[in-house]
Amino acid sequence: MPLTKISAPKHLQSSMVKALAEAVQEGLVKTCNVPPNDLFQLITRFDVDEIILDPHFGGVNRSNNACIAEIVFLTGRTDDQKRALFHHISDKAVQAGFRSDDIMVALVENSRMDWSLGHGVAYADHNAKNPV
Repeated sequence: MPLTKISAPKHLQSSMVKALAEAVQEGLVKTCNVPPNDLFQLITRFDVDEIILDPHFGGVNRSNNACIAEIVFLTGRTDDQKRALFHHISDKAVQAGFRSDDIMVALVENSRMDWSLGHGVAYADHNAKNPV
């Protein structure tokens, strides 16, 4: 049950932001075994001066088109799966017109006890069969 939060500048075309959202979901499905219908995304658009990023941290040259995708999901992915996810998102974003320097991804892992899908019931208490 990943939850993806995408922060993007307002001036970007909606089609580019949508392509980034699709790249994230496709990457989760292809690299992390997330079911295709397990889709929960929040997209927030900001004025350029409301996204504060060091333009060169980590040897990257970010522009004013820089976006951040924060993905919260259950622990259990391997380092190789995470690397594949990063590459997939970046590659698809570049195909959509982004520069690879402008795509930052942060993964946050937690447990089933950290989620409620509704009704005030912990996901850990749902007897879910597929940990995504």
